[in-house]
Amino acid sequence: MKVQQEGFLYMDVLASLFVMSLLCSTLFVLMMSSIQQYGKMMEEDRTLQSMILYMEEGKASWASGTSSESDEPPNVGMTSFQRRVEISPEGVHVLTVIAYRHGEEIHRFTTYLLERSQ
Repeated sequence: MKVQQEGFLYMDVLASLFVMSLLCSTLFVLMMSSIQQYGKMMEEDRTLQSMILYMEEGKASWASGTSSESDEPPNVGMTSFQRRVEISPEGVHVLTVIAYRHGEEIHRFTTYLLERSQ
C-alpha cells in the first residue's frame, strides 16, 4: 500500500513539473513576442516623428524662400525619406514627404503651402 502512494506522488510531481515547464515556455515565447512588437512600434514611432520634422523643415524652408532640396533627410534605420514641392491643378503649392522602407512606400504626408511673404 505504501508503494502505491509513493508512485502516485511521484507521478503527481512529474505532472506538475511538466505543466510548470510548459507554462514557463509559453510565458517566455509571449514575452519575446511582446519585446519584438515593442521594437517595431518604437521604430514606427521614430519614422513618423522624423517625417513630421522633415515636413516642418520643408515648410520653414518654403517660408524663408530657401531651397528645401539642400536639407539632409533624417536617418531612421532602413527608412529613407523624400520631400518634394509640386503645384496642384488648382495652382496651389503642395509639399509631400514620403517614407520608403526597403524600396517600398510606407507613409505619405501631404500639406498645402501658403504663398511666401515678401
